[in-house]
Amino acid sequence: MVEGAASGSEKAGTPVEAVVDSDDEFKNDALKLGDFLRRYHPSVPDVKHDVLQERYRIDLATPLPELDSKTSRAYAATDLAEPTRLLFAQLCQPGSVQRHNAISILTTTSHPYILPLAAAGAVQLSRPEEERFVIFHERPQGKKLSELLTQDRQQITQSFVCDRIIAPIASAINQFSELDITHGTINPDNIYFDDIAILGPCVAEPCGYSQPFYYEPLERMQALSAAKGEGSTAHDYYALAIVVLYILHGAKHFEGMTPDSVARAVFQEGVYNALTRQKEMPEMFYDFFRGLLSQGDKDRWNYRFLKPWIDGKRYNVLSPPPPVEAIRPFEFNGALANTRRELAYLFYADWDKIAEPVRNGKLGQWIAVSLRNKELVEKVTRIGRSILELGSKNEMQLNEQLMHVILLLDPNGPIRIKNLSLYIDGIDSLCAELYAGKANQELHLLAKFIEFNMGNYWLDIQRKTSQNYAIPASVNAILIKLERLRSTIRYGGLGFGLERMLYDLNPEMPCLSPLLRQWHILTLPQLLTRLDRLAPNLSKDDEPLDRHMAAFLANRLGIQHEIRLHDLATSPVLATNRAIIALHLLSLAQQKSSDIQLPGLTHWLVLLILPTLESIHSRTLKRKIKTTLIEQAKAGYAQLLADIVVTSNYASVDQTGYQKAWNLYLTNESKIAGFRTGSRIDQESIKFGFIIGKAIAYGAFLISLFIAFRGM
Repeated sequence: MVEGAASGSEKAGTPVEAVVDSDDEFKNDALKLGDFLRRYHPSVPDVKHDVLQERYRIDLATPLPELDSKTSRAYAATDLAEPTRLLFAQLCQPGSVQRHNAISILTTTSHPYILPLAAAGAVQLSRPEEERFVIFHERPQGKKLSELLTQDRQQITQSFVCDRIIAPIASAINQFSELDITHGTINPDNIYFDDIAILGPCVAEPCGYSQPFYYEPLERMQALSAAKGEGSTAHDYYALAIVVLYILHGAKHFEGMTPDSVARAVFQEGVYNALTRQKEMPEMFYDFFRGLLSQGDKDRWNYRFLKPWIDGKRYNVLSPPPPVEAIRPFEFNGALANTRRELAYLFYADWDKIAEPVRNGKLGQWIAVSLRNKELVEKVTRIGRSILELGSKNEMQLNEQLMHVILLLDPNGPIRIKNLSLYIDGIDSLCAELYAGKANQELHLLAKFIEFNMGNYWLDIQRKTSQNYAIPASVNAILIKLERLRSTIRYGGLGFGLERMLYDLNPEMPCLSPLLRQWHILTLPQLLTRLDRLAPNLSKDDEPLDRHMAAFLANRLGIQHEIRLHDLATSPVLATNRAIIALHLLSLAQQKSSDIQLPGLTHWLVLLILPTLESIHSRTLKRKIKTTLIEQAKAGYAQLLADIVVTSNYASVDQTGYQKAWNLYLTNESKIAGFRTGSRIDQESIKFGFIIGKAIAYGAFLISLFIAFRGM
């Protein structure tokens, strides 16, 4: 700890402005630090570029664009332990989300109809010089199913489709089900065929992110592509049925389809009629499509029903009638809805017009007369009263009430609020997508959704809708994150805000600070050592702590409250300085990390902090702190610097000394000012005259006495 106060000589004549060190002194200090940084060459471990685990090598000269995904680029790769084993590598874009849970499971899974996942991790690339998360798969043999169907349809017989495509893909989906994973991207462009069909990769992006809309059941199709959540294998079986439709009728079967046209057709005709378009098909496939193209997940065939069908069993499944729920349709914005689900869809498509029929009771009346659902009428009526009371006062509360209405109408659909449509376990990937797209308005809406605990309403509805509702593991994991986030999301300072939401929801997200973005930094030691290596190339003008780095550090350190440097409270200039806050966070990070010395980082931090110390009034104290900081920087421990700058009492001591000096200055200045006034001069002159007169009188009296005594 450094202690001290302003010296007496400084107090006596201190002007209003603080005395500062000369420019020469500051330049001297900066030169010492800069000289060290110029000569500093930290030891760098020998890293093999383009290689993971010293085994899997990427060939960056051989791109494989046919294996690219929306968020990754594919290149040829080799297994150095088995050179004959051909691989390909998916280089993931910074800021994108991968399915890390699925990766950890599939790397140890072997199945004849699932493309093997060899390894995954961060790889230092040779060009460009950066680090990326890379996923290595075995390279698929044969052609994509879509290519095969385009080039040679003659060999596509019923038995071929059943034995060589449906059977292996169904077996693969069953394996995913046993692993409690959804594939999410089953379509002809991701099924490879050599002698038999094999499922392609699915872990480089959120589940279903790049899946064409018509391969998704209606409820998932309505969610944003990044917000579908993990889903279930029931959705994979649905996609399998669409793949077979593609095989039987070709790509033209889907031409002209739009998400809206498919949704409206499903609402009016049912899934089976809407998707098959009532086209002729071999009789053996009637059961297959009717079993897999069901209205809901619970009624859809799984492997227990599909495997006997593959083996020859026929069920004679009846085609479901068109979905009609209401006695009379509800008219909204020129369209008619015969079911609650369809009305929820229409409402979300025209969000700004939902409030009126809820507020005026038209919706409640339709539910009472056409649906005859007393419980639902009561809930909607309550919401209508709330909306009426709100008026236009609080847009967020109004949006929440409208979200409740849509959930009541379609509890199995996504959560829809304004321009967001999501599933709870898709919030993490949605946040990353919105952040990458700089969709600030939607990000703020998502933050409010979390802060106001709106997801809890969805959970209550699921529990009331299904008595035996069990929270899926992926949903439960997100709910835990959301509960923690609620206590921090309202803060907006460094370490919090939208950036903190990103890292709290996506713990596998590397630090996206502009200073560190080109490296895949996941841990505190990685961040510290990278900053230490960068220090010689940084200057005192570089930003010491951007919002991304602060949020990443606060997340990894588990900081739940706004960062306040209480020991510096008496000096706002010091307490809010980014370099000092950076020192505080980095010192905590170094304490939490293993025992590593970071002299480059500590010298750079001191270089950044020195200009801020000019706000210290006492020249002696300031010089002492600067000298101590420069000396302690050699040790390479940020905590030693933090003990001096962040947690010592020098700020309060300096402020106390300065206040005393300032008070003394004001007193003296007041006295001097008083002496300069005319009345005061007259008073002092009279007073001084009396004193002189007295002195003369006493003097004369003493002289007289002396003469008198002497004359005697």
